[in-house]
Amino acid sequence: MKKISIMIPCYNEEENVQAIYEAVRNELQTNCAAYAYEILFIDNKSRDRTRQILEQICSRDKNVRAIFNLKNFGQFNSPYYGLTQTSGDCT
Repeated sequence: MKKISIMIPCYNEEENVQAIYEAVRNELQTNCAAYAYEILFIDNKSRDRTRQILEQICSRDKNVRAIFNLKNFGQFNSPYYGLTQTSGDCT
């Protein structure tokens, strides 16, 4: 089975991260049911509750992974690294 990877960069997104997870998951399950999938969040050293929310999501859903940067690597380097860490046939 082919696998789709969705990579979502985030920084201080505590108000949005749960909603984007649910929207992406629902879209994949509804319209891409013939594919396996992974959702990879890469958090660029958020200063709010984004990390805690992502940890909860990851603990409940085996298709979700998160990378937590030790420092803020910027809006280009962090997503690029996230892309290199996906495992799907397409990202």
